Amino acid sequence: MMKNKEGRTSLVLWTTGRCNLRCKYCYAYGEQLQRDMDFAVAQKAMDALKDRSLKIQFTGGEPLLNFKLIRQVYAYAKNQGYDCVFQLQTNGTLIDADIAAEISELGISTGVSLDGPVDVNEALRGGTKRALQGIQELGKKGVMVNLNSTVTAQNVERLPELMDFAVYLGNVAGIGLDLLRFSGRGGEKESPVEKSGEAQLVKTIYALYEKSRYFYEATGIKIGVRPIEEAKKRLRWKLNNQYYCYASCGKSYVVLPNGDVFPCGTLKDHKEFYMGNIHAGQIKSRSLPSLPKSDSCAACPYHNYCPGACPARVITNWYDTSSNHLDCTMRKTAFAIAAEEIKNGIF
Repeated sequence: MMKNKEGRTSLVLWTTGRCNLRCKYCYAYGEQLQRDMDFAVAQKAMDALKDRSLKIQFTGGEPLLNFKLIRQVYAYAKNQGYDCVFQLQTNGTLIDADIAAEISELGISTGVSLDGPVDVNEALRGGTKRALQGIQELGKKGVMVNLNSTVTAQNVERLPELMDFAVYLGNVAGIGLDLLRFSGRGGEKESPVEKSGEAQLVKTIYALYEKSRYFYEATGIKIGVRPIEEAKKRLRWKLNNQYYCYASCGKSYVVLPNGDVFPCGTLKDHKEFYMGNIHAGQIKSRSLPSLPKSDSCAACPYHNYCPGACPARVITNWYDTSSNHLDCTMRKTAFAIAAEEIKNGIF
């Protein structure tokens, strides 16, 4: 079968809207999503994109609440000969020895959400003990994970402590940072979470990096800070600043449990980005609008490589310019560290 030669297309299957936690900032929260995806929806989505090379990501809600569907999707893709790689974003609390063994057998790349040390994660997410046990079960099966943290004013100063957890766990490849989105529960007026300050964010990125360096030099264990690793890749490969993500270049299809399709899950409540319903036949592609660059962007030494702020997050955050600045702060800091590493030949 002829495949798309321009890289993979992202197919995000919103496996279920149900969740066993109640994160205080959850952008996926919404009554209309409180259902599981049927296999027929996933099958139609895969068939609609069968001529593409796909990166299929299972998300939610908590996708492991509908692990049956994950098994079905994997088996169908393999039986049909579709060119797919698989990813899973989970809170980790449902991973036992059996599920860890299946994730390993299926070769699913796994990200686990964790927002800081125990007391911080408990306050924002809950289920910390079970999440850590889940990561350890994956480690026993040889599965490496990435930790993903939502950055808020409530946890930003404690995030460097995650590096200690990561080293202790032994099967963490990297730590990702996702800035707060004012959507779902995080967008409610009574939401207890707020966005981080710029100075706090810079301090945290440097602290994470210094800890990463320390543990690598002391133990040989390398745990990447994802924004820095991405910046390093862009600088080394001289990647241009044209596209932020799959959604920004029209190669992302997020399928909700009822079959509705959007370019990004964050924009599920923005009907202007609705791409159709998988049951209605062919779905149209949709690119997120390019955001205007500020005057300061042109003077930035990383302008040619930086993709700018996340367009979906800026849209969701009501085009809040301060949110844009926060994204800029994170990327400029990551680029500065990456550039210094490359200059000095550091790991």
